[in-house]
Amino acid sequence: MVKISSKRGTSTINAADVKNWAGETFKNFQKEQLKVAGLDTVLSQKRGTSTIVAKDIPDVPQPSLKGQKITTKRGTSVETL
Repeated sequence: MVKISSKRGTSTINAADVKNWAGETFKNFQKEQLKVAGLDTVLSQKRGTSTIVAKDIPDVPQPSLKGQKITTKRGTSVETL
């Protein structure tokens, strides 16, 4: 059971089945939906002004963040991942 805030944060709702729509969970969901739709499905993109075939969508790997620098503490400090 998960509590979700609603009505501008003044109320809560108890939800039994909540999915995580971020990161790898969403990527896997997208891949499953493309398999169900088929590789010859035409999808609209860029606010509906152009189209792309599902089999032409590239599979882009996640780059490694090791060694990258991020700013922390209101931009006054730098940490290396």
